[in-house]
Amino acid sequence: MRVKRFFSSVVCVLIATLFIDSVVFASNFNPLIFTSIAVESDILPEGIKESRDYVNAVAKGVFFAAADLKISNNDGDINVSGHAYMLEPVDELYMNIYLDKFVVEEDGKERWENIDMFEFEFYAEDYPEGLTSESVEFTLTGYPTGEYYRLRGSYAAVKDGLLEGFGPVTDGILIE
Repeated sequence: MRVKRFFSSVVCVLIATLFIDSVVFASNFNPLIFTSIAVESDILPEGIKESRDYVNAVAKGVFFAAADLKISNNDGDINVSGHAYMLEPVDELYMNIYLDKFVVEEDGKERWENIDMFEFEFYAEDYPEGLTSESVEFTLTGYPTGEYYRLRGSYAAVKDGLLEGFGPVTDGILIE
């Protein structure tokens, strides 16, 4: 009986030692990376001309209320629209938008490939009435048609040194 108790104690001490001495790997947090190229997106049927992702901060955000991102087909051009909504004025807002193309490799593997990125920065000193809601809208031209494209967003807001962010991702639409 004493041997079992002794053996159990030794095993518990060893396990506790392993957990206490565990090495934890950490990396610097990059506020401009909220979405991964590996995020899944549906490929929408040919007749669908736009896709929008809306991310709401219900019970998550302190000052960042919501974010959205929309891609639409404009006769072979790509319309991009992104919005960031704050609950209160912030000090800084960063919006990165990534354009991805759907690729089918020779071995049949399917994946998204990043082909372009667009960066936007907004600062409170440029908004005397408060930096509370910003949007970007632009049209991309010259990209090959007959391909499926999607958008990923990395939106980050800073207030009093605190950072919050969202990463909306659209589904893929055919640009023709």
